Amino acid sequence: MTAKLDARARAADLLDGSGAFAEPWMRSAFLAVARHRFVADTVWIEEPAGYHPFTRSADPARWLSLVYDPREALVTQVDDGLDPSCAPGRMPTSSISALNAVFTMLAESDLHPGHQVLEIGSGTGYNAALLAERAGPGRVTTVEIDPAVCEQARAALAATGYEQVSVICADGELGYSPHSPYDRVLSTAAVLAIPYPWIEQTRPGGLIVTPWRTAFCNHGLARLTVHDDGTASGHFAGAMTFMALRGQRPRTAISELYSAERWEHARSSSLAPADLVARLDDPHAAFAIGLRLPGVSHWAQEGHWWCSNDSWAHADDEGTVRQWGPRDLATETSTALEAWRADGCPTLFDYGLTVTKHGSTMWLGEPGHPIP
Repeated sequence: MTAKLDARARAADLLDGSGAFAEPWMRSAFLAVARHRFVADTVWIEEPAGYHPFTRSADPARWLSLVYDPREALVTQVDDGLDPSCAPGRMPTSSISALNAVFTMLAESDLHPGHQVLEIGSGTGYNAALLAERAGPGRVTTVEIDPAVCEQARAALAATGYEQVSVICADGELGYSPHSPYDRVLSTAAVLAIPYPWIEQTRPGGLIVTPWRTAFCNHGLARLTVHDDGTASGHFAGAMTFMALRGQRPRTAISELYSAERWEHARSSSLAPADLVARLDDPHAAFAIGLRLPGVSHWAQEGHWWCSNDSWAHADDEGTVRQWGPRDLATETSTALEAWRADGCPTLFDYGLTVTKHGSTMWLGEPGHPIP
């Protein structure tokens, strides 16, 4: 027990030193909730060949260090429930979020005692316990789509004294109307589009805080205020990367579009500008490009790849581009980058989002300046 308390105290000091505790209640809540009691004995560690299971019994000290690492999330499920004996896993599908990310979201939520809170994505249940520490007993509803993950969260919350948190096994995109209206809706999964039920179930003046992404760029944090007219709007509040909501996982068509024959017949050119790929390391540039290239994915793997629903492109380390399909994705990326520069290289904090029941609009600065 001493080792666990020491690990929690050290993590608290590190978080405090980095300014993660924006308000005193956050440090108190962190010290009150035993994070290690929400993490299963088996977690998953990323290695070159994929995700491999790691058990607490194999190295209790390392397991505890992973649980209380302030900067890194800890994967608790891969491939929607792969049996550890079938490792390695390919894709992380549930985790306990990094502590600095947890408290960034809590700070943006402006949570107060008595607030009615809906959490999308229960995960381990740890975040719901922190929410309950602030909002109070019977004020938190958390929704989890995976039955096994849901049951584990419910058991962990009950075992740690948070049995008054309502744990619902359901699709979080639909919210949970029986306990609405909510003062705060927080999602621990990233969305490509804000589900409108979240807005419908939030009081006017209430907040929705959720990780948000494009197919191109996987980081962003939306903070939206719900209005009397049934819309919600607000600026982006940070650059955070979370797993995607299951019903909104980005899917690339590369496996259907790519073939060795198409590679041989692909158009070849030089990357323009030559440092285009390097510029994508700027998170603000990548965010802005993603807004202007809806549905276009980008990833680094033996060079850099782009893919839309009907085209792909690849740039190697020497700046040679090969492209197949009707679109010129490398040039489109360059054009989007130049548009961002023409706007004065705004940060992602300068962008915002308005959501109605008919869809959403991205804007720069103010809602009256939509992104073309």
